[in-house]
Amino acid sequence: PIPGTSTTGVLAGVYTANGRQQLELSFGYNQYQLQYRYLAHGIVDWVTKGVHFGYWRNYFTVHIDDVFNADAIWSTAGDCTPGADTCPPGTPDTTPARMVPADVTAVANWEKANNFTLDMLYNGGAEANFVVNGKDPLLTALQQAKNSFRWVNHTYSHEFLGCQQDFSVFPWKCVTDASGNTVWVSSADINSQIGDNIKWAQQHGFPVNRGELVAGEHSGTLILPQQPIDNPNFDGALGGQGVKFTGLDASREPAMRPVGAAYGLPRHPVDVYYNVSTVAEEVSEYNWIYTSKANGGSGICETTPGVSCIAPLDPATGWSSYILPLQQKIMLGFVVSNDERPFYMHQPNLTDDRLTLSVLTGVLHTYRGVYTHATPVVNGRMIDAGDAMLAQNTWAQTESAGTVSGYVQGDTVTITGPAGTQIPFTAPNGTTIGSASGSAFGAAYGGERSNYLTQQTTGSYGLVLKTTPYTSAATPTASAPKVAASKPLAPNTSAAKKAVAKSATPAMAPVTGN
Repeated sequence: PIPGTSTTGVLAGVYTANGRQQLELSFGYNQYQLQYRYLAHGIVDWVTKGVHFGYWRNYFTVHIDDVFNADAIWSTAGDCTPGADTCPPGTPDTTPARMVPADVTAVANWEKANNFTLDMLYNGGAEANFVVNGKDPLLTALQQAKNSFRWVNHTYSHEFLGCQQDFSVFPWKCVTDASGNTVWVSSADINSQIGDNIKWAQQHGFPVNRGELVAGEHSGTLILPQQPIDNPNFDGALGGQGVKFTGLDASREPAMRPVGAAYGLPRHPVDVYYNVSTVAEEVSEYNWIYTSKANGGSGICETTPGVSCIAPLDPATGWSSYILPLQQKIMLGFVVSNDERPFYMHQPNLTDDRLTLSVLTGVLHTYRGVYTHATPVVNGRMIDAGDAMLAQNTWAQTESAGTVSGYVQGDTVTITGPAGTQIPFTAPNGTTIGSASGSAFGAAYGGERSNYLTQQTTGSYGLVLKTTPYTSAATPTASAPKVAASKPLAPNTSAAKKAVAKSATPAMAPVTGN
């Protein structure tokens, strides 16, 4: 039957006639819908018989910001965040949320059960604020479980590292001097925030990678409209601190870019807010943001381009019936789109109702119900995600320059390019390097092999396939011309949608891109 129904039907088929094959998809889809994303890479493999430029993985990394800190909590009564917002008079205070040892145990157990590791983005300087009688139970619990998580520098005390802020107006603005120049947070303060947090981790036994940094609020980098450029002192500090990748908010800056001597790695926000720890708080704030003033909301959805208002969600069911499945669907869409960018949530989301675990459980359950063990999620640390995105960007530039080409003749793949070029390539299982007796090519993923090849010298790079992918009655020539690689055949392009309809079977074929 068709998935989700009891009706029998044909969703896809291959028609073969006169030496040509046609792949037919008989269901509705667009490039963003999951039913297409699940199949997109396989369609490219079908067209190319599994031999093509490109490197595909399903990436899934989740950052938990503000660990060791405490975050102000949303007031369901005042529709605001006491301590962080200006609340209506009489709004009762809420208790800031901070993880406790029971949360650490629950999260570590969840990780083991789900074969998944979270990245803890820590503020070491905040920990001293919670020491009672010389002890902080959370510190002890996380030290005992330190190897259950990965640790990323989130600065020592979560200071804002951009311009000096003037909160006498709303929204805030950057402080300027008598000449009208922006007053920036100093190099000394920035270096202290980065370096002191590394020292704190080393002193307390937490393993960190100096190449990873996410500043509080993604500060230091530009924040529109108030701060249209990076703090030059922030950019200048990264190289000396050994930072290779620093976090950006993907909702503001979706593309990687240079930030001083480092690169900015975009991170996807999740609509489970930094200031909620319970279902009730999440639904209340979600309603405030996404419902109209007439329906009791803030009206933000009425004035923000690209945002639509919804009917108010039921406080009792809004989480399970709407917010949770929507966030899981959005996250899964990124995961199955070869998107290296991590997601980020906050430590209050691991307290009380532990909303993070509910979201991630659903994403992993759905994913693992679609893909086999041969295609696991790639759950790497921040520097791995940055390296992968940087490699993709570099390849895109190489592709645009047209300096790499490739072709298949018989069972041999020949790739040509300048020395030092990193070339992503995918081939069927059994592919070897140089000759049939050569070492295995690439790494196994999704029932095939893939890797970045490095051209050691200007010229050709050869792979040998286990079988001949293309056959023809015609006798192939003794030598093949170097056929230029086509424009990348990404599954979300109109060219790909047209190309997947037919697959020819020549004896020699150009290698195309994924």
